[in-house]
Amino acid sequence: MTENLNAFATRYIALWNEPDPALRSKAIEELFAPEAQHYTPAQEVHGRAQLEERVGTAYEKWVESGRYAFRAVPNATGHHRSVRFNWEMYDVATGRADSVGFDFITLDESGLIETDYQFVD
Repeated sequence: MTENLNAFATRYIALWNEPDPALRSKAIEELFAPEAQHYTPAQEVHGRAQLEERVGTAYEKWVESGRYAFRAVPNATGHHRSVRFNWEMYDVATGRADSVGFDFITLDESGLIETDYQFVD
């Protein structure tokens, strides 16, 4: 089961690194329920359209320049339709993590994300 959860975390993180808005939109549709909610300490996002905006803004701010990218830490765990995993924003040139955090995600019955709580450590 852990391998599947780590694969899920890797797919989720790949979304945040995706340069093509159309492919980001497709990934959001494949990962998130239509009325999914995404929470950070600073904002709330509701539904796929707002998710597209949120992910696009994060991509432009952190990844687009080529300096940073995100990667999942292969430590995903879960139970009762929930998943928790760590991630890192790393410097592409050095591979060193500049920011770390974790997401706690709940899934609907079909395996799509219902809620996503993102924490930055």
